Amino acid sequence: MNNSDILSGFKTLEEKSLNQLQSGLEFEKYGWVLGAGIVFVPYNIVLMGLLIIAVVFTPFMLWHLYKAKWYKSISVFIVTVILPFIGFQFFNTGHFVADFLLMVFPLFTFFCYTWILSYVIGDYLNELETSKPGIG
Repeated sequence: MNNSDILSGFKTLEEKSLNQLQSGLEFEKYGWVLGAGIVFVPYNIVLMGLLIIAVVFTPFMLWHLYKAKWYKSISVFIVTVILPFIGFQFFNTGHFVADFLLMVFPLFTFFCYTWILSYVIGDYLNELETSKPGIG
């Protein structure tokens, strides 16, 4: 028995972090269900719920991406979600629909990002698991 056989059963810090993030992302995917509630509940209540979910989940997600050393994913998140959110705070078109769309766009990109990230992490973890040598 060599060292690779012994170490094959252990998970790296990257794997542990990504597994924890993946479990959080599984619940985050159901944010779309809350978003669909906009048909039945006033939109400001639904948007506030989605915003709270995004604000609470973002530090958890960024921390685990940082621990896993997925720096490109963090930079993509900053470019696609954070910068538009900050940029749209300075725009006021005076038109209700345009202002509403500018307010909702960062939330939409946040949920798209988490949805895509969930599948990317799942594929990556599956690939890691299948590439490990078997014990025995």
